[in-house]
Amino acid sequence: MQTLASSVTKSETPKVCRRENPDRPPTTPEAAVSESKERFRRFVKRSADAVAMVDCEMRYLSVSRRWETDWGFGCGEAIGRSHWELFPNLPEYWQQNARACLAGVLEYSEFVTGRSPVSVAEEIEGCGGRSVKWVFQPWKNSSGAIGGLLLFAEKIAEDIAQTNCYNKFTSNFKSPQLETALQLTQIALDNAADTVFFTTSDGRICYANKAASDLFGYSESELLNMRINDLNSQLSVSNWPEHWEELKQHTNLTFQTTYKTQDGGRFPVEVKVNYLEYGGCEYRCAIARNISDRQAAESGLLEAKEQLQAVLDAVPGLVSWVSSDLRYLGVNRHLAAAYQMPAELFAGQKVGFLDTSPKFNDLVYDFFSSDQKKTSQEVITNIRGEKKTYLIVAQKYHKNTAAVFVGLDITESKQSLLALQESEERLRQQAAKLEQALLILQQTQTQLIQTEKMSSLGQLVAGIAHEINNPVSFISGNVSHATGYIQELLRSIELYQKHYPDPVPEIQDWMEELDLDFIKKDLPKLLNSMKVGSERIRDVVRSLRLFSRTDEALMKPADIHECLDSTVLILQNRLQAKGGRPGINLIKEYGDLPRVRCYAGQLNQVFMHLLTNAIDALEEGGRNPEKYGTMQSQSLLSGGGSGTETFNPEIRIRTCVLGENEVAIAISDNGPGMTEEVLRCIFDPLFTTKCQDTSTGLGLAISQHLVVEKHGGKLHCVSRPGEGTELIVKIAIGND
Repeated sequence: MQTLASSVTKSETPKVCRRENPDRPPTTPEAAVSESKERFRRFVKRSADAVAMVDCEMRYLSVSRRWETDWGFGCGEAIGRSHWELFPNLPEYWQQNARACLAGVLEYSEFVTGRSPVSVAEEIEGCGGRSVKWVFQPWKNSSGAIGGLLLFAEKIAEDIAQTNCYNKFTSNFKSPQLETALQLTQIALDNAADTVFFTTSDGRICYANKAASDLFGYSESELLNMRINDLNSQLSVSNWPEHWEELKQHTNLTFQTTYKTQDGGRFPVEVKVNYLEYGGCEYRCAIARNISDRQAAESGLLEAKEQLQAVLDAVPGLVSWVSSDLRYLGVNRHLAAAYQMPAELFAGQKVGFLDTSPKFNDLVYDFFSSDQKKTSQEVITNIRGEKKTYLIVAQKYHKNTAAVFVGLDITESKQSLLALQESEERLRQQAAKLEQALLILQQTQTQLIQTEKMSSLGQLVAGIAHEINNPVSFISGNVSHATGYIQELLRSIELYQKHYPDPVPEIQDWMEELDLDFIKKDLPKLLNSMKVGSERIRDVVRSLRLFSRTDEALMKPADIHECLDSTVLILQNRLQAKGGRPGINLIKEYGDLPRVRCYAGQLNQVFMHLLTNAIDALEEGGRNPEKYGTMQSQSLLSGGGSGTETFNPEIRIRTCVLGENEVAIAISDNGPGMTEEVLRCIFDPLFTTKCQDTSTGLGLAISQHLVVEKHGGKLHCVSRPGEGTELIVKIAIGND
């Protein structure tokens, strides 16, 4: 049996090793090609072991005394008789191996038969046989032809029959390497954890390992006397031929069946069978594994899978699980229903086979190529022609070899959020527009108030100027006449004194009392002072009329310098020294400016506010001398300067032409200056650093509005703490 278990084809059959010493014990004979039949007879007869020699017809030529004793034959009783007559119960494979050796197909054969009575003598005595180990080998005559077989038989104990397949006799016929390999193979089969059966073509068990005995509850010898249908009711005698033909056709089969034990128990097994040919005989090698635990585990796994599937089907979203080779392992019913496909069709398909969401495909590819354990991303997909937005949440499992992807439909919430964002944006825009409108309204209101004030002031100034102008005109117009008349009177007095040097005493006394000489000298001076005063009043009235400009509602060419001078004249009183403050030195650095097309009255307001702020800053510096700064004689409009420091309050007015069609007016002071924080707010309406009782905080806001909005110009401020302030107005010249 060992040779059958370890050798499958003829080329694997072990060769007989020749011996140098023919006198060694017969348990290790060699096939001597040149020995005669007689020598073999003597060899067999003298052997101490159970050895027999038969011819090609299996008739006995010689037997050893041990053979006759072991098998119950009398002296010489077997000679000339047929082996099949003396041993009628040998299995079919025994006969097949014998015929193969006689035909020269096998050079050697070795196997173990079961415990049933083998010889006729054992049957007559009624004793149960023991397991028998058979070895036979062809012997050749002097011409080299096969003359018959040398048979070796040894009754062995049951445990030896299961484990010891090489006795002393057989070991002498093999090489050490082959013997070791065969022993290891036999031991591996005998001690395998799985059940191993060898059966003949008629279904008889000819080999069973220890695992089979333990599993079924039969001894090894009992199994060798059974058929496979005794253990597997599904392989009955009637359907065995069909199974055998199928096995021969496919060479190997794998199937599941049920085996039964000696006590009537049943258990499921997975069987792998192979078709083998050896020594001209056909065999079925079956390796069976008890799968009770596996089926229980599979049942539990199936139940868990069904529970998981039920949970995933209950998830209100699209769920899929994908392997790292980017193929679907499964999907829930919602995803299958969304694409109107059976869920089973997804298994094994490549991600992206539906070609509905390239972004989802990219998400799967990127997720498996990264080290992330979980991720989430919004994906837009096309489901039955309808675009939907899903929030995909992914989580890896099974040591990052697979991942589950859950997609929640956020289309409606996304649309709601988008609508909310659009509504918020519209509200923000409306709020910004309202805020802008409110700012414009405030500025307009401020401008209207200021315009109304200036209009009222202009009307008042115009009325006052008109009322003053009339009597002043009378005075200035009559002063010249009065001067002439007085000169004539004084000339008359001089003539009287010349021609009447000695007047009467009364006249002399009166002239002495009048101090006529003083009057003659002072009266012309008095008249001249009156003339200068009237002219001064006329200039003031003219400046007031120029400043108010009540008759100029349209842009007209104007003299910027004239506007500046009229404004300075009105503020002349504030430039004078008072309250412990020295007088403010006003320096005019006028450039050659053309007439500028503008609203002259509005520019006068701007100049008034800028000069007023400069005077207020210098008065503040006068009250706080420690805040006095250094006046830079070089401004942004001048190309150079001495940089001389002065500690007297000073205001500089510079004008120049910039480029081809722009003029600039810079008004600077050497006051305390401003910080960056204050500088950022100076043009805001109602912002002021002065006392609320003396300032409205509208001057610079109105000035910026008039320069930027009304004239399309620029109003720029440069200031640093301790270095004074400079405000620059830039406007276009326009067409004259």
